[in-house]
Amino acid sequence: MRTLLLLGLLLLAGCSSAPVLPPVADPVQAWSAHQHQLAGVTAWVLGGRIAIRTEDEGWQAGIDWRQEGQDYAIHLTGPLGQGSVHLQGDGHFVSLSDGESTLVDEDAESLLYREMGWRVPVAALRYWALGLPAPGAAEQELNPQGLLARLRQSGWSIEFRDYARHGELTLPGRLFISNHRAQIRLVVDRWERL
Repeated sequence: MRTLLLLGLLLLAGCSSAPVLPPVADPVQAWSAHQHQLAGVTAWVLGGRIAIRTEDEGWQAGIDWRQEGQDYAIHLTGPLGQGSVHLQGDGHFVSLSDGESTLVDEDAESLLYREMGWRVPVAALRYWALGLPAPGAAEQELNPQGLLARLRQSGWSIEFRDYARHGELTLPGRLFISNHRAQIRLVVDRWERL
């Protein structure tokens, strides 16, 4: 009985959404100020959940991500602690470890696809997690609060939802990322600036 109650509470907590932020008078001006504010955010940690679906399979994990400039460490843990993967990079090389072996490459996306079958745009995801476009060409749509609602970049479509305040910053709580080969859902449960 206790287990069923706990599972029910966990499901309800996972379905709750952030309070809606009020609209602003000039979304374009607010977006410009928002980008300027986030430009100096280079070190942070986030914790949450990620789901990855490819043509052949799906995978869900807890995610703990630490970003410090170009250096990052992303730890993925399977449901109920079953299986984990650690991805670590420094802008030049990236390593992927499952606790038994470690592989090294120059490109995180290639390494993840080759070893796990996942198409994950790691380099861009660090910007998207903040609600920003990655460097390069992008088509963007703002919401009434002057924040990204949708983004098309590098062959990916990104939808940003459930923005919430984290100190002085406003960041997305959920991201839906997709292209014709993969779907990624990132849910941010906690975020902290370093």
